[in-house]
Amino acid sequence: MSLLIGFVAVEVLLRFLMPPIPEVRQAFVRDPHIPWKAKPLSVTWDPPPDGGGPPQEYRHNSLGFRDIEHAREKAPGVFRILGLGDSFTYGAGATFEETYLSRLGALLNARPGSHPRVEVINTGVPRYYPEPERMVLETYGPQFAPDLVTVGFLPNDVIDTYYGIDAIAINAEGDLISQEAASLGPMADWLYLHSYASRLVLDRFISYLKSRHHDPRYPEIFYPNRYHEKDWKTIEGEFGKMAGTAKELRVPLVLVYIPQQGPWAEKDDYPGKRLSAWGSTNGVGVVDVLPGMMRAAAATSQPLYYKTDGHCTPAGYAIVAQEMFAYFERNHIVP
Repeated sequence: MSLLIGFVAVEVLLRFLMPPIPEVRQAFVRDPHIPWKAKPLSVTWDPPPDGGGPPQEYRHNSLGFRDIEHAREKAPGVFRILGLGDSFTYGAGATFEETYLSRLGALLNARPGSHPRVEVINTGVPRYYPEPERMVLETYGPQFAPDLVTVGFLPNDVIDTYYGIDAIAINAEGDLISQEAASLGPMADWLYLHSYASRLVLDRFISYLKSRHHDPRYPEIFYPNRYHEKDWKTIEGEFGKMAGTAKELRVPLVLVYIPQQGPWAEKDDYPGKRLSAWGSTNGVGVVDVLPGMMRAAAATSQPLYYKTDGHCTPAGYAIVAQEMFAYFERNHIVP
């Protein structure tokens, strides 16, 4: 009885001191060919990044991607870009029109003179990384007949590669959760979503369960031949498979290095340099967005990333689109 009274007292105190538990409405499902995706034709909401304002709405097409419907048959005179990636490509924290792929399409179609209409297909899925992105390309690439394939890459892709696909589960509500959280059962799910005190306890317990089997070291991914070198090699292997699929489709493949939230140190240029070196050896283009982000951060006080959420703001996504557009124009990739 004392423990119960103490727990209730802590719960009441936390409800006064902490912001409300965000009401996250997601709807992820398994797919026969890719690990997970949003439920086709679903509309979901996420809490606004960094709090304040209404929840952000996300609409998904009949394939389960955050995009409009696209005809399988490409219309004559259309240049089609297939965009792969994770939640940054998906556009977390932005409207669909503010995602970097939507902005890229708008920039390409607004060019003066005569040129084909550009159609951009967004297949970004939250929590994806090179291995599942390669599966998306192999599954959906041939049926969409793209003229160009882009892949968004972020440093945390190395950590996700370290954990692997089996690290993620989908609970009864359609949320992506860790396998450690899934092992605790539906009651833990309910407590996590409704109790402040339980959330604090469960967060720490799940972290403990993860630490028994995994030891990711995020700082190590920015240096060669260190703890996560094996994961870097795995990623390069996945990009090699993507390059092979792109070659079969007879289209170019372009990797896009998107840095995570700054301020940036000298080490943060390592992923871009490593990808560029790999791309030069394997005939794959690489757009390094880090210099553009650094220039934009120095030129404006407008935030490029959400402070607590970590995703790009609409202004940050605009920089990604501008850097890609400049690269495509400079290298004459899009007619």
